[in-house]
Amino acid sequence: MKDNKRLAAQIVELVGGNGNIDMLTHCMTRLRFVLKDDGKAETDKLKATDGVMGVVNSGGQFQVVIGNGVENVYNEVSRLTDNKTEEAAASGGKKKGLDRFFDALSAIFVPIIPAIAGAGMLKGLLALLVLFKWTSDQANTFIVLNTISDTVFYFLPVLLAFSAARKFGCNPMIAAAIGAVLLHPNFTGMVADGNVRIDFAGIPFTLMNYSASVLPILLGIWLMSYLEKFIKSWMPKSLDLVFTPLLTLIVIVPVILIVIGPLGIWCGNALSAGFSFLYDKFTFVAGALLGALYPLLVMTGMHYGLLPIMLQNLSTNGYDVILALCAAGNTAVAGVVFGVYLKVRNRSTKAIAASSTVSGIIGIIEPGLYGIVIKSKKTLAAVFAGGAAGGVIMGLFRVRNTGFGLNPLGGLPVFFGDTFVYYLIGIGVAFAVSAVTAYLAGFPEDNRQ
Repeated sequence: MKDNKRLAAQIVELVGGNGNIDMLTHCMTRLRFVLKDDGKAETDKLKATDGVMGVVNSGGQFQVVIGNGVENVYNEVSRLTDNKTEEAAASGGKKKGLDRFFDALSAIFVPIIPAIAGAGMLKGLLALLVLFKWTSDQANTFIVLNTISDTVFYFLPVLLAFSAARKFGCNPMIAAAIGAVLLHPNFTGMVADGNVRIDFAGIPFTLMNYSASVLPILLGIWLMSYLEKFIKSWMPKSLDLVFTPLLTLIVIVPVILIVIGPLGIWCGNALSAGFSFLYDKFTFVAGALLGALYPLLVMTGMHYGLLPIMLQNLSTNGYDVILALCAAGNTAVAGVVFGVYLKVRNRSTKAIAASSTVSGIIGIIEPGLYGIVIKSKKTLAAVFAGGAAGGVIMGLFRVRNTGFGLNPLGGLPVFFGDTFVYYLIGIGVAFAVSAVTAYLAGFPEDNRQ
């Protein structure tokens, strides 16, 4: 506790003090600041601070890499910074273009990852139980558990609506209600019966199945954020509580049903089909590139751009093939730090490598990335080699996942199925190639005691 308080105080001071902080959030391993002036942050001193694994200035965010204990440090920093948490995210800061896009994806998807990962793990475990005939898919217990695992994905638009509203600065409860409207039994029942052509106020439109969809609700809540601000700009405060939600609902829901929803479904299906086409035609290249470069995407935060595609794949196909390629990259990082652990004699480096190997195998690679990999071109090359080798195997054998989870091993159940053995071979090859390459190439601290 004292160490967390000390580290938090040092971080706040080195990012320019409380007055230089506009916003504070965190993900699984990083504190994410939006600073008023990045130039006031003392990056070199931060990197040298005990407890800080690295610093990344990307996507309009000044990111301080902490590792597995980030939430404890976040709580302490939050107390020191007047709780400038993600509620302030809607300001948009000074980000532009792609920076704003990737920041939005991160802010929307990171909070719902635990629910998706938990449901995905449960779905994988159930598949394993049926595969080994330890239960029947007709058993009552199986039906209950399977319903639990399906519910998170079925009601994904509700989760995304709430999370997106927090990012876009509109009412999360109204947003969640809009997401729920899309899944109302009246609509889903009509779609199931094939009665999809209806009209609203004389305007004909086609009902769609929005369960597990991503783009329609994100586009809808983004539009809602502007509508709500417009309504609030002229609505008397005495009427705001009732009439702002009323007007928002009766405008946004029809717009989603008539325009945004069908457009979002079409775009999502096109995105999934486009990726599937490229994956099928250029499997070798896709596997090698994503397997090798995924750790770099993690470093820049651009890996969140893959989440909508993976979710759309699950919604459209019932499975995804991208996560396995990402697992190859993660495994390569774990393999490299293990190779460094075997090679070096410096006790401090050896300790970092040992702990980073364990967290990397589970699926948290930032400690290894910032503590070991980026410190040498040789280790970075070893990651590329191992990630590419594992990615090629994953791609050639079309390794599938049916949910989300930490990888390679933290979310192992989501890969259970016909291609599971090839998943094990893929991560085994990625680990072995990267570890051997890193060991043979050496490490800058190799000659220290």
